[in-house]
Amino acid sequence: MEIMGRGFRQIIRESPLYFHLGLKIGGYKLFGRKSPFYGSADIINVCNLHCEHCYWWLNRKENEDLTTQQWKKIIDEKFKKQHVFIATLVGGEPMMRPDIVELFVKEFPKRACVVTNGTFPIPYFKDIYFYWISIDGDEKTHNKIRGEGAWAKTRENVLNYVKNNGQKAWKDIWITMTINSQNYKTVEKVIDDWKDYTNKIGFQFHTPFMENDPLWLPFGKERDKVIDRLIDLKLNSLKNYIINPKEQLEIMKQNWGGKGTTPIDCPTWAIVSVDHMGREKQPCCIGSAEKDSMKPICEKCGLGCYSVLLGYGIKGMA
Repeated sequence: MEIMGRGFRQIIRESPLYFHLGLKIGGYKLFGRKSPFYGSADIINVCNLHCEHCYWWLNRKENEDLTTQQWKKIIDEKFKKQHVFIATLVGGEPMMRPDIVELFVKEFPKRACVVTNGTFPIPYFKDIYFYWISIDGDEKTHNKIRGEGAWAKTRENVLNYVKNNGQKAWKDIWITMTINSQNYKTVEKVIDDWKDYTNKIGFQFHTPFMENDPLWLPFGKERDKVIDRLIDLKLNSLKNYIINPKEQLEIMKQNWGGKGTTPIDCPTWAIVSVDHMGREKQPCCIGSAEKDSMKPICEKCGLGCYSVLLGYGIKGMA
């Protein structure tokens, strides 16, 4: 038996961490105390791709990256001091800083996950939680968004990882798909392409930073149809593969995040997010530490990391 990829023995070993997590949840439910559950770190300010849907390019600044020692200090002061349970590594492309990935895995054994485009060879770390491999549709659609040959390179690296790292290596590979106006008809093809080689798949929706974003899939009939199909698959044939709870998927049929660029119901406080210089990002993990940078449109948010918390009754600051 596994819960979110965690076996019984692992859960027993992590019991002190669940104690702190339980205190946080109890403090919120009983007293409205808001203390972050998770951490998110942009460990690098460079990416080898330029995906047309990616928020990161909108706020990129040419700054130097931090050293391993500097990241260790951030881990201690921003994450461990607040007893965050899981740390998610993003970028840029985090696999361009394998030294920092290794550091986080060491500091958060079985609790560090890496969001990667998969175009670099995927290193094996015994204590990694999992890799989030970003897939944006079938091969044609994925390449249209990420660049020619990107899908094949990612496919090769995933299959090599599964082949070369033991019978259970596939459990380390999870797929994340950000659904948008270009790829929403390929959802089931993505599942068919990857389910035999990967442990889980999670879905979220594209969040625009500007009005009339052509990649945003508007609320309404087409979006509802996609969500209803995912719910059907989740409740029936793919209940152990699709990680999104039904409650979360239902939420994403309409505005749940806020008004304009201001979070309201969205529990942004639940994830402490830092940029590549260790500065806290606002208003959320796809925001920026720079005050004059572009902000996500909260009332059109499709982020999975916050909507899943809302589905469990964890709400925002309002």
